[in-house]
Amino acid sequence: MAIEMLNLINEFFSPKYDEHRRAIEKLRNKGRDWDFIKYYGKQDEEGLQNKLEQLQEDDMIPEDLNAPLWLTIVQLLREAAEREQSIEEKIANNRILSRRQDNNLTIPGGAESSWQLYKNKLLGQGWTDESVKDIENTTISILRKLRVETHNPIKGLTIGHVQSGKTASMAGLMAMAADWDFNLFIVLSGTIENLRKQTEDRLMSDLKMAGRLSWERLSKLSLKLGSSHKVSSLLLNKGSRDRYLNVCLKNKTRLNDLILWLKEDGKKLSQMRILIIDDESDQGGINTNDVNDSLSERTALNKAIVELVNIQANDGSKPLSMNYISYTATPYANFLNEASEESLYPHDFVAVLNPAKEYFGAKQIFGLENNEYYRGLPIIREITTSERDLVNSIHKGEEEYLPQSFEDALHWFLLATSIMRYRKYKKPISMLVHTSQKQLHHGIFADLINSYFLSTPKVKIIEACRVLYEQEQKKFTKEDFEMEFEVYPNKVDVKDYPLFEKIEEELKRLIRNHPSHINVLEDTKRLEYHDGLHLCIDNCANNGITEDMEHVRLAYPDPKSPNYPAPAPAFIVIGGSTLSRGLTIEGLVSTYFLRTTSQADTLLQMGRFFGYRKGYEMLPRIWLTTVTEAKFRFMATLEEELREDIETYILEGMGANEYGPKIKNSPKLSWLRITAKNRMQNAEAIDLDFSGTSSQTIIFDDNAAIQSQNIEVTEHFLDHLGLPKETRNSHGLYWEDVPFQQILDDFFRKFKFSDQSDFSNMETFFDWYQKKEAEAGFTNWNVTLSGSGKLDNNNKQWKIGGRGVGLIKRTRLGSATGEIINIGVLRSPSDLYADMTKEMYDAIPEKFKFTKTGKEERARIEDQLEEIDLKQPKKSVINELRKAAGLGLTPQLLLYRIEKDSKLDKEQKPNTIEAKKRYDLNASEDLIGVSIFVPGYRSGKNLATKLSIRIENPMGESEAEEGKE
Repeated sequence: MAIEMLNLINEFFSPKYDEHRRAIEKLRNKGRDWDFIKYYGKQDEEGLQNKLEQLQEDDMIPEDLNAPLWLTIVQLLREAAEREQSIEEKIANNRILSRRQDNNLTIPGGAESSWQLYKNKLLGQGWTDESVKDIENTTISILRKLRVETHNPIKGLTIGHVQSGKTASMAGLMAMAADWDFNLFIVLSGTIENLRKQTEDRLMSDLKMAGRLSWERLSKLSLKLGSSHKVSSLLLNKGSRDRYLNVCLKNKTRLNDLILWLKEDGKKLSQMRILIIDDESDQGGINTNDVNDSLSERTALNKAIVELVNIQANDGSKPLSMNYISYTATPYANFLNEASEESLYPHDFVAVLNPAKEYFGAKQIFGLENNEYYRGLPIIREITTSERDLVNSIHKGEEEYLPQSFEDALHWFLLATSIMRYRKYKKPISMLVHTSQKQLHHGIFADLINSYFLSTPKVKIIEACRVLYEQEQKKFTKEDFEMEFEVYPNKVDVKDYPLFEKIEEELKRLIRNHPSHINVLEDTKRLEYHDGLHLCIDNCANNGITEDMEHVRLAYPDPKSPNYPAPAPAFIVIGGSTLSRGLTIEGLVSTYFLRTTSQADTLLQMGRFFGYRKGYEMLPRIWLTTVTEAKFRFMATLEEELREDIETYILEGMGANEYGPKIKNSPKLSWLRITAKNRMQNAEAIDLDFSGTSSQTIIFDDNAAIQSQNIEVTEHFLDHLGLPKETRNSHGLYWEDVPFQQILDDFFRKFKFSDQSDFSNMETFFDWYQKKEAEAGFTNWNVTLSGSGKLDNNNKQWKIGGRGVGLIKRTRLGSATGEIINIGVLRSPSDLYADMTKEMYDAIPEKFKFTKTGKEERARIEDQLEEIDLKQPKKSVINELRKAAGLGLTPQLLLYRIEKDSKLDKEQKPNTIEAKKRYDLNASEDLIGVSIFVPGYRSGKNLATKLSIRIENPMGESEAEEGKE
């Protein structure tokens, strides 16, 4: 922007013109558009001047606000609003990483179109307008990346969350594509037949409605006798209203049968517009053979999918169009496996799905590492080491009693079910027991549960439930929910716990009889549900109906059945592999989870406790070991960083082929691999990319000598930077245009970080920055010293540059004493903008500023721009805002002096778990906190030669066993 224009903006956005701007903004707030505001509804400048004079006579506007000044300010405000809208749209709507030119398809509008019928169905199921609009926006964005008429296949990837509604997105894309003459839809669904059938039934229920199109399912297609359809019978001519769905198991025999079936009739194949959706694409279809060995063939399943995507009939005919879209919540294997032209790598686009705000995901449940704003909901309960050992003994047949933690999980399930029945909840309610993948162990636990109810007096069970209920109401309160899940909509509708006396009768009815399998009526073979506990063992050993006319495997009642049970049916579900991925456990309120795995993507997919809990938000509980909880929190952090990286790429206009995800380099990768080793063959430990880095020190050594030296190093460094400027809030100082070499030599080389800190090994970052600084276009750095209180107006000050900067206060997290201090969080969000002048900051639209606001104002801002979290801004948002202020290429070093005697100034809840408790800092010396922020990608710049993941973890026995599952 020209200097003159910048000066003009600075002048007219200064306090001198507050009243002038306010007069114009009043019209805008009344809904007037800019064309009306320009001349205040008059024809020209002369009419405007007359109007302004009338307003001045009524003392409604400043006396010096004449027509030329009005027009100038209107123009500046209009340009600012358009910039604001542009950023809004980029952040809220851009969910596609791609440089492919869009086709010209639009959102189908006809009332009888598949899309509009499906959209109305979602609304009828209770989806919010906002969530449906988000699905619509993402769906049309993906649809516009598909090829309508071309033989070369499109390959894309859509990233969702576990149990977050990916199937709804898939159905939406099929419905919208069907309206635009796509006629064959192939869904590759898992490796377990009952999950495949569940997916097929769900999709047909979603799509087959009375409308303009006719949907038909094609099951188990083959050239063998008895196949339900012949390819020659399909009606595929232009104008046909028929649409076909085939849900195919990821099994090489099934896939090869499908390929042969498609190849049989070249004429029919050439009429097909095909959309292939690979559900859970990181499972089954990844090539695990050596991609670097030219003689190595693809795995059979991967080879079959590649052949399907590149299908060609025996006479050489190809489909009218072929589009392969993979869907997954854990895309690491997709990115890290192979990226050859022949492979299934998403060369054309990567799309990101947003879950609804009601979604209980890994971030919401477990929190994020080193992040005070996402601490996780207090619904996790510990399985101790001794209880884990007891479970192992139970599996071996050495012990025959349940751990106390398991009894608690069982009693909580009884309580939650009683509460939901008391509230007239209608749908199924479930408890999940997931301790092993072995079928023998499932049966042992089922027998123990039965024995417990047979041998324990009912009065004792009820009393145990009463005691647990009192404890749980204190451990997780409605206030906790509102504080930890701030974005949850309509929190006023979230129900608190009822009195125990109000649910006691329901509790007695629930345990009146001991648990049993689902009964089967002999004459009709119809499943019969009762008002007690249904005990289900979900594994392939329990397919079918037993001799005692019992259905052992999980089977929820059909919600459309005229004999739907009342009250809400209750299920205790025990299982392993079938519950690890894909299967939805309805009304899940109690989970006992003891599975171990060293693969991060497998662990996330096991999270049946992720999803939506509308109507029973306060009731879910999860029992885990502390190690497994730490793994989930690490994965939540990794998942968040991956999505932020993709969002940054999107905003920078990069293509899918330029994307190499930056996987968090952590010592924890020694106990948790991102995905199986043979799935990440393209990952190499060379040339890390640190663009977009946003790190802060939260771990400190409580060593007076080290901290005194750090204070001395920091003072010397700051005193030699020259004359500082005062920060906008007058709480700190900042220095502009500091060369990185000076920061490196005078600060980083002399400063001592804790060995447990993320900053303990900075050499890799230093090397990267010096190599890439010029290529990235980074400017010199800004250095900020953040303080508390007004300058020179605080009891405890640090004299820097002749000014007194107040020491900040932080407290210990997780332990009152110890040689290592963890403060949990160092940086305040507004610190990221402390190096902006007042004029720069004022030029940024108000809704983008991360300040403390009143509840009403905060709600208003969130309504206007829901993608921005006001407490913890995303890296992509930070990049956009700093760009708007002219600092888009300026890295930051932020420094803090933390008062050693900082006191905890608010009372903690007595039931807070130790890891989340706060204590007085009680440090032996003041601490120097350090934070760095490096700008994100610039358009067209790929600052990593190759993806870097450092994993030195040979495959151990537990991993080998995991691979057998």
